[in-house]
Amino acid sequence: MRWIAVAAALASLAACSKKKNADGLPPANQWSADQAGAEMPAAAAPGDPHAGMDMSNPHPGPVDPNGPNPHAGMDMSNPHAAGGGGTDVSQLGLPAPDPDRKIDPSHHVRGVIAVGGKAKVPAGSVVFLAAKRPGADGKPVDPPLAVERLTYQGGDLAFELGEAQAMVAGTELIGDVIITAHYAQNGDALSRAAGDVIGSARVKVPAEGVKITLDTVLP
Repeated sequence: MRWIAVAAALASLAACSKKKNADGLPPANQWSADQAGAEMPAAAAPGDPHAGMDMSNPHPGPVDPNGPNPHAGMDMSNPHAAGGGGTDVSQLGLPAPDPDRKIDPSHHVRGVIAVGGKAKVPAGSVVFLAAKRPGADGKPVDPPLAVERLTYQGGDLAFELGEAQAMVAGTELIGDVIITAHYAQNGDALSRAAGDVIGSARVKVPAEGVKITLDTVLP
């Protein structure tokens, strides 16, 4: 009887050794010394929030090959800082004008913008206007004294620049200035691209009847 009981116990142990345990490990008779001392797979390690993730690249997804946009957060469709909601010149390190400042109505330039030469400006296009002081070489220098955004509809386009269109605090529209009109094909006042058209006139404030001709096509 004793031999029968021993044989039954050995048969039971053999059957159990052929089954995998609840943790998915192989039967004990298939274990090796290397497997016995191996660590658990990383995916099954508890408490690892990065399990299964490719940590060689912490920023998966498409990458902008052109890098960050320096105009992010800036409304370049409206160059006015004074009107509120336009370009935030403080991002450029410049102070915005006081919206409650006193404006002298005599500090103005009025006139028309026309298209001439071989230049073509489609109706409905945006034309930017800026008043700047002339430098020693006669070319306009920053910062702008006043800016305006206009829509060209064909023919002569009337304009008026005054201190109400000032962009930077402390600037006055007085004395000798250069008024530049710029048709920007992409609608960006700061860009200069082939096919854009510009024109300018040098005047002394106040000025009336000024004519600026858009006739210089950028190469």
